[in-house]
Amino acid sequence: MLNLLRKYRKNYSGEDIISERKYEEGAWTSTTEHVPNNVINNQISNRAVVFGNGVSRLDFDVKHLMAKKSGLLGADTLQSYGCNAFYRDHTPDFLVVTDRVMAKEVVDNGYTDNNIVYSRVDISLEFPRKFYLIPHDPYADSGSTAIYIAAFDGHKKVYLLGFDGQDTPGMNNNVYANTPGYTDLYSQINDDKWFANQATIFKVYNDVDFIHVSDQGTANIPEDWKYCPNLRQISHRDFVLEADL
Repeated sequence: MLNLLRKYRKNYSGEDIISERKYEEGAWTSTTEHVPNNVINNQISNRAVVFGNGVSRLDFDVKHLMAKKSGLLGADTLQSYGCNAFYRDHTPDFLVVTDRVMAKEVVDNGYTDNNIVYSRVDISLEFPRKFYLIPHDPYADSGSTAIYIAAFDGHKKVYLLGFDGQDTPGMNNNVYANTPGYTDLYSQINDDKWFANQATIFKVYNDVDFIHVSDQGTANIPEDWKYCPNLRQISHRDFVLEADL
């Protein structure tokens, strides 16, 4: 279970990290560095969409969500958060990378030069000046971390698209299966921890309306989610209407 407290970017000035540890003369010494908050997200719409990489995401035209009617900080804008290889097909406002293979890929491709990409301390130290630090990193999977950052940024309505889980035994239900950084299509993936992480986020940020979006709005949801009163389901059609896309 995540060790998570409800915190918000408006109160976040940065944090101290251990940038180096040495073992000398029988004792460990640490070098600490302060990493300031380098993302000023004064969003006013209080609405976000988080893209998981479940195959159901392909049933919705993501381009509808990429167009900003009134700019990134507009009153009716849905800020977008993507995970790992999502950047190969789309450019979200914020990308979360928690995998070292994917981290190297986004750096080598130059994506981090002009986009905000969040990652962990160890990855940030390995690729200096390429990533933004995940605030108060809960050390969760990338999907859960993206949901957490959306809530941390102060959004009060967070739509979840492509969060399917692994619904077929022996199949990797991921858009990017069989591609670099991902396991084979015919793989057994355990999603229990992912769903437990997400349920913890829903419960901690109980002032946020989390909305799971699926084709008909009747997708099977994991047991952990069923006890979260601030989670609901809607269809693609209702999503378009509710979010005014």
